Amino acid sequence: MKVDLVYNPVAGSFRQSRLDMLIAAFRAQGVEVAVLPSARDGARLSGAADLVCVLGGDGTVRDTVEALGDDAARVPLCIAPAGTINLVARELGYARSPVRFVDQVLAAWAGGRETWVRAPLYRLGATPVVACLSIGPDSHAVAQVSGDLKRRIGRYAYVVSVMRQLARWPRETIAISGELSDGTPFECEAEAAIASHGAFYAGPFRLSPRAGLAADSVELITLRRSTRIGAAALTGAAIMRLPLDRLGLAEIRSVRRVAFDRCVAPVQVDGDHIPDCAHEIAASGMALSYVI
Repeated sequence: MKVDLVYNPVAGSFRQSRLDMLIAAFRAQGVEVAVLPSARDGARLSGAADLVCVLGGDGTVRDTVEALGDDAARVPLCIAPAGTINLVARELGYARSPVRFVDQVLAAWAGGRETWVRAPLYRLGATPVVACLSIGPDSHAVAQVSGDLKRRIGRYAYVVSVMRQLARWPRETIAISGELSDGTPFECEAEAAIASHGAFYAGPFRLSPRAGLAADSVELITLRRSTRIGAAALTGAAIMRLPLDRLGLAEIRSVRRVAFDRCVAPVQVDGDHIPDCAHEIAASGMALSYVI
């Protein structure tokens, strides 16, 4: 068995000792491992792997899926959680211990493809979305996160950026249209939007009970007005696991396609600022396979 092990050497949460333990755990089981650091311009793969393992967070998973291209439908993935944000790994239940993780993955590998988690892949333009994206005040905050601070304090760098943004709270109305999961067209306006493909958002928070990696749809959470007080209320409700739509804090739709009236910027995808212009979220026609 051949495994490409992709990791981000400049991530704030990266530890050489953890990488070494993961390599040793795979090799102890007779697995051939190609160790491949990602770079500023994305991930690099060998092209010969039976399985791609990502040591990192959602952003590194996204870069890896992008590097796989059309092979993303063929080559399965597993995730050793080690990033700033680990929404996908959290949902799938991957172990943090390298030895337990390798045992978990190899047991699932022996079970065969039909037992793995199949996750339909959505894209924002050409960018894969493995967990979530957002447009609005939080995407502005992500765009302003200091890379140095993120390396020093991890996810708390996002909190610092949001606190700095309170003085200048961005508000801009976007016209949104698209197709619900049942094929019905919809239209709305919003000052903030979140598209959640995974169960979790911004950590352990569930914004919609229908969100999940295996769902053949995306949960679109829109805020008609995005004020500081409204954002605080939504955050509080999410922490307390209260229904955001029933409280009137947001509208939630299960969708298969979302189009914006213009190029959206800045946009946050899987915890990172994505500078590329895009107008639409849609299914790619392929699905990722997570070995778990």
